[in-house]
Amino acid sequence: MRNRHTFLGATFLLATMFLVACGSNGDSAQIIERSEREVRDVINLDIDPDILEDLALSANTTTSGSGSASSESAGSMVELPEVDPLAVKGNIVIAGSSTVFPLAERMIEVFENEGFGDLVTYDSIGSGGGFERFCEAGESDIAGASRAIKEGEIESCAAIGRTPIEFRIGTDALAVVVSAENEFLTGLSHDELAAVFSTAELWSDINPDYPAEPILRYIPGTDSGTFDFFVEEVFDENTEPILAANNTELSEDDNVLVTGVVDSPYAVTFFGYAYYQENAELLKILEIDGIEANQENVDAAAYPLSRPLIIYSDAGIINEKQQVGQFLSFLLQNVNREIIDVGYFPANEQVLNGAKSDLLAAMGRMAAGEEAAGLAGLAEVDPLTVNGNIVIAGSSTVFPLAERMIEVFENEGFGDLVTYDSIGSGGGFERFCEAGESDIAGASRAIKEGEIESCAAIGRTPIEFRIGTDALAVVVSAENEFLTGLSHDELAAVFSTAELWSDINPDYPAEPILRYIPGTDSGTFDFFVEEVFDENTEPILAANNTELSEDDNVLVTGVVDSPYAVTFFGYAYYQENAELLKILDIDGVEANQENVDAAAYPLSRPLIIYSDAGIINEKQQVGQFLSFLMQNVNREITDVGYFPANAAVLDQAAQDLAAAMGEAK
Repeated sequence: MRNRHTFLGATFLLATMFLVACGSNGDSAQIIERSEREVRDVINLDIDPDILEDLALSANTTTSGSGSASSESAGSMVELPEVDPLAVKGNIVIAGSSTVFPLAERMIEVFENEGFGDLVTYDSIGSGGGFERFCEAGESDIAGASRAIKEGEIESCAAIGRTPIEFRIGTDALAVVVSAENEFLTGLSHDELAAVFSTAELWSDINPDYPAEPILRYIPGTDSGTFDFFVEEVFDENTEPILAANNTELSEDDNVLVTGVVDSPYAVTFFGYAYYQENAELLKILEIDGIEANQENVDAAAYPLSRPLIIYSDAGIINEKQQVGQFLSFLLQNVNREIIDVGYFPANEQVLNGAKSDLLAAMGRMAAGEEAAGLAGLAEVDPLTVNGNIVIAGSSTVFPLAERMIEVFENEGFGDLVTYDSIGSGGGFERFCEAGESDIAGASRAIKEGEIESCAAIGRTPIEFRIGTDALAVVVSAENEFLTGLSHDELAAVFSTAELWSDINPDYPAEPILRYIPGTDSGTFDFFVEEVFDENTEPILAANNTELSEDDNVLVTGVVDSPYAVTFFGYAYYQENAELLKILDIDGVEANQENVDAAAYPLSRPLIIYSDAGIINEKQQVGQFLSFLMQNVNREITDVGYFPANAAVLDQAAQDLAAAMGEAK
């Protein structure tokens, strides 16, 4: 075990903002909502509310769907009140994940170099050990983790009067590595990776061209989040195969794993990406399913073994030990200057900006208990006073939520017409960016570069507003008695090469697979192909017994009519027809709020609407409708069948709208 300094403090802030942006489990969501209201007192910063409001509204907006801030906003991050480490007093105790440790160590160093004179310790004992120290012994102020806290650990915390608050502070990618002396291996498929760490005895068992030498396995200890994450992703949470393998050495110390691999060209291990970077000259990192671990692939969630970096604390601790909140504030302001050099992947600037803005609101206006009508400075909208028609076209996935919000808008007094033409995301962008016939485009994917260019050609600059999250549901008829779930590889086969259900599993019926697929112009189709076929449409379009339709009701009807049919669409359409359908687990993960928030369910995606500042200013009813939607959407979205937007994401969307309406101060 190593006693090290760590970054405990700034995390409370960073985590609050990042967590809300990226998602957390349901238990943490309630805690975060409460903690945000307490943040100002927790950190003990005396800030003029007017300054807070100005800061919260000063964030520049993004005008494309690329997922990153524009060049202007990238250089204009929302500012938090500065922390002077010289003025911070008191010790801080952290224990937990060895994966979080390198980033914590760096941030502690920076904090000390700038004047902090007391002690921050980090005991690197694995995620499970950290939760024991935090939730059972009550000996630490913060727990570092590379996995979400478990229900039993939350209960242990409750037993000693602690309510763990989850803060996400970055992203790690697990590195699967061999010695630099290994000359035969460059990558592994998912199935090969599973075999390497379980049933295969020799490297030649993986590929006859590889040496007939024993596979020497070095594995992180079972108490680590690294081990838990790997087993979840590779073995569907079943530890038996990996623990039963021969020639295996387990250790909680990543340095032991590095040494073991360096000593033999036939050894293999996995650990946090930072440990690979630290020893890159001695190691070779492997691609997984042909995908390299790099910033682009991690941001796009394309690399299969990426995971969040998380820390946990408790509002009682933060109130009692003010140095914890001050240190977290410092971390939040400085972490992205250090994280890449440490070997991890930074928070997206747009997400970070939105989270900081949400935090400022929590420290000021929202701390006073304001209702959602004050969201990011948007004025309350009375639908009775709104006049003029509004035209929307786009995603069939966004449609049910838009339909509900239009209904609420009309029920509260709006007397003119809002239309939504459900023609798919691509069709919506054509209508908005080429024909210029719509005021708003609904989408279940980000706008593409070519579509942005088409918009520019007619004088429109699309502004992205994220309003919720959807999970794609893979469904069969309720009459299907043989299927409950599919692995990623089985899902790909079902929608491509398999002809009969028995091709998937010999215990299934020898009946043809009847495939119903959303039209190629839909964001649903694009998202599914991206996630399941690495953006290659050829396998799914070449499959037999396939019917495509832009109308999700056609897909529902097709599946209901046969126990051998299968389809996929937005979760809302499943909920609408839940009595007739059966939803399938994917890789053993159920589509529910907890798994979607934790980014554990593989087929989740954003719900987005786009408009343009010119339209919003020319047709004021468009801005008023969007403002009404953002202030009320989270009251309706769960009932519609989708998952609500995090506070920071919704607040950022509201800020972007306020800026477009000329209301940003």
